[in-house]
Amino acid sequence: MKKNNILILLVSASMIILNCQNDQSISSDFSIILIPDSQKYTESNPDGFYAQTEWIKSAVKKENIQFVIHLGDITENNTDTEWDIANKAMSTLDDAVPFSVLPGNHDGALAIRNTAKYNEIFGHARFRGYPWYGGHRGGSNDCNYSFFNYGKLQFMVLNLVFGPTDEELQWADEIVRKYKDKRVIVATHGYLYFDDTRLGEGDLFSPHKKSKALNDGEQMWEKFVRHHDNIFLVVSGHVKGDGTGFLTSFGKRGNPVHQLLANYQKSPNSGDGWLRILKFKPEANKIQVIAYSPVLNQYNENPDHSFEFEYDMRGEKIN
Repeated sequence: MKKNNILILLVSASMIILNCQNDQSISSDFSIILIPDSQKYTESNPDGFYAQTEWIKSAVKKENIQFVIHLGDITENNTDTEWDIANKAMSTLDDAVPFSVLPGNHDGALAIRNTAKYNEIFGHARFRGYPWYGGHRGGSNDCNYSFFNYGKLQFMVLNLVFGPTDEELQWADEIVRKYKDKRVIVATHGYLYFDDTRLGEGDLFSPHKKSKALNDGEQMWEKFVRHHDNIFLVVSGHVKGDGTGFLTSFGKRGNPVHQLLANYQKSPNSGDGWLRILKFKPEANKIQVIAYSPVLNQYNENPDHSFEFEYDMRGEKIN
């Protein structure tokens, strides 16, 4: 009788393991969520921010969410009150789904870094207990990286402070080289412009308006991104206009690098809760970009907001 019970337990355990593996089958779709600039929510409309993270938590299973990235400008004025709101909103994701953050210019990421308040709330001490958190540069969490896997697909999310300096880009270069087996998503606050070009000299919202020591999107591409064939995606916010942009460029080894801008702060009600869903479709080798607002319970079908592009997810190939 005991042998039969043991056999039943072994079979049951095997079924559980198989079911877990099937949940992360390379053929099934999965999602990453981008939270664009939340600065206006923390300044005057916190309910929009709360609605975003509450929806994300509720949709983890339905949307098969594997990771969440905040694109910076978490606050508008870098005040304690605004950071308390941001902490409350993002704490909804604690233990619900892996997530990362990075500081934008409104969070103190200027020529003279003043990110103390950001690091009080979102410093490396907050994340280091999570197995998906990889590490950070120096004593702050201004630049950091995390990991997530889906089946055989192994990803790294590398977060860079607004207008990273040459030293910060050198650190990023070393991290990407160290983890050359990972498929890398680079997230930073200011990178792409609303005209589907990289943020460059003379553009509005350029970090050069703060200091020439800060690198803009074009400099980040030339000095860092284009040199790594495992970087396939760059995501950013910051730029206004219509707050959207998309560009595919090719690295020096001919690898495609897709670059996205999402920033909805100019929409009514501090942004109307709009966020981006990146739905990875391994069977089709495509990524679908979806604009969704949990506040309005609406999708934006405009092709600037919702579209798809090709990305090779077959086997062990990186790009």
